[in-house]
Amino acid sequence: MTKGIREYVNARFAKYLPQLAELTPVGFRKKVMDGAVTKFGITVASAATHYNHALKMQRVADPKSVEGLGRPEDKKGGRKPIHTVSVIKVKTGEVVASGISKGAAELMITTAAAKRKPKLAIKTEDVAVAPVAESAPVAESAPA
Repeated sequence: MTKGIREYVNARFAKYLPQLAELTPVGFRKKVMDGAVTKFGITVASAATHYNHALKMQRVADPKSVEGLGRPEDKKGGRKPIHTVSVIKVKTGEVVASGISKGAAELMITTAAAKRKPKLAIKTEDVAVAPVAESAPVAESAPA
């Protein structure tokens, strides 16, 4: 009976980890993922998901062993918020943070309340919206 994909990738990760220096981080990742792609017929994206999980588990077990693997923390961007807000102090109106997501603002507010800091509130950013014409010109159809 064969192991599941996750167990296979975890075992492969552990097997090739001692060779990390000679394989280089890119070569190591490729070696771990290629085995899963070939053995299970999965996509590279799926193999990457399992590789990332193995990396995450190894970081918990022994962070020193995987230094240099993965993106540096300062390069992990994530999605940029589409609708941003500002956080202000309720009493003074002073802006504490601006251009952050609503979720981050709510977290900031609850954290401040838990630490008995000045009360904070969300102020939405004023966004200029171009006026929309009441009626658009009618497009003529081409003669048949």
